[in-house]
Amino acid sequence: GITFDSRKEAVHYTYLQNLVKLGEITDLKLQQKFLIVPKENKNTCARYYVADFTYINKNGEKIIEDVKSPITKKNPVYSLKKALILYLYPEYTFIES
Repeated sequence: GITFDSRKEAVHYTYLQNLVKLGEITDLKLQQKFLIVPKENKNTCARYYVADFTYINKNGEKIIEDVKSPITKKNPVYSLKKALILYLYPEYTFIES
């Protein structure tokens, strides 16, 4: 009942679910939103980065994981959002798969 942006993302979700069952990761979430630009006034909108997956690994690290194609990885908008996430949320490790 879940719709994914790509087949690669759907396959990776199945892989992560197996890691949950094996106890390798916990707290698996899909499409978690991260605030990157807050709403300033009534004329502006807050801006968010939506991660494909977030979870906590066996070592207790908080992970943001995104499944991206090589083309998307080169996209300037994606690159900017990724840079903002790395800057604003240093408590997370960012993984592209």
